Amino acid sequence: MRLVAFDYFRGIAILFIVAGHSYGPWVIDSFGERVLANLISGGTTLFVFISGFFFHYIYYEKFNSKEFLKKKTKHVFIPYFVLSLTGIGYYVFSLNPLPLADQLGITRLESWTQYIEIVAIYLWTGKIAIAYWYIPFILIIFVISPLFTRYIRLSTAYRNIIFLLFLITSMFIHRPVGNLSQVHSVLYFMPIYMLGIICSIHREYVLEFIKDKSIILGVTVLFLSALQVLLYKGYGNFHKEEIFSYGGLDIIIIQKIAMCFFFLSILQKYESRNIPALKVLASSSFAIFFIHPWILKVFSETGVWSFLQFLPEIGIFIVTVPLALISSLLVASIIKLGLKANSRYVIGW
Repeated sequence: MRLVAFDYFRGIAILFIVAGHSYGPWVIDSFGERVLANLISGGTTLFVFISGFFFHYIYYEKFNSKEFLKKKTKHVFIPYFVLSLTGIGYYVFSLNPLPLADQLGITRLESWTQYIEIVAIYLWTGKIAIAYWYIPFILIIFVISPLFTRYIRLSTAYRNIIFLLFLITSMFIHRPVGNLSQVHSVLYFMPIYMLGIICSIHREYVLEFIKDKSIILGVTVLFLSALQVLLYKGYGNFHKEEIFSYGGLDIIIIQKIAMCFFFLSILQKYESRNIPALKVLASSSFAIFFIHPWILKVFSETGVWSFLQFLPEIGIFIVTVPLALISSLLVASIIKLGLKANSRYVIGW
């Protein structure tokens, strides 16, 4: 059975991800701006929740590890590989500095073995473009899927205890600095993936429980966002280099969990309604994910934002988000039209 609410939720998730990368010249300093930035940041958590939900809902009953990984290789790794290689080629042939070259230990390229090495580095870290770190992270999650099938077979009590233990751990370890450590990312996002699985297992109960609780959940999301501003100087996601050091409790992960239920509480009311914009965003979400970093790079390097200087900084952000979404969708549609079914191997759509 098609779950329309979750399709719409995927559309909202990609909107948050694009928005979280579209700050541009917006200098976030006031209390209200930091609260808003906390709400926008962390859209990846929504994606991970959805991925966990659909792992159980679609794959678990007839799970075959070999077929599952084969499918994910075709539709996730191959487009990631193609676009990453294209990105590396752009930097090398344009003689522009490779992203985070010093941080990644990349020196001068003098032999073909060094080119192979940088390809491996960027494929593992995903740092050739904004947001690409998510792909090696989620591929690791896919590889360890047999562990999640065992998790699903546990009793409800054990599943919940394990989820809570991992969630508490995530609140202490935060996300890795620069999202560079994939193992660190896996540990951080593990409870979100588990929560998606739990919500699929008990979806009827969960959807009934959150029904008509949109206001309560919305207020909770706003409160947690404001609380983060009051307790911590910065805004956005919590990042930490040393996994075992203490840097406060990660609040945004709890806020994003509340946000997942907030959106689901609203969207389940629209199961029978046709919302074309969300349908388009949902169906093309992976393509938008792959393309939007390059669209934002074009905006940055071609001076697009300079044409919007008459707007306040937050106004530039408000214009940038739909412009980046529409541009990404347009490019994806052109590629899909040109390559037809083969476009899935390039943009995942």
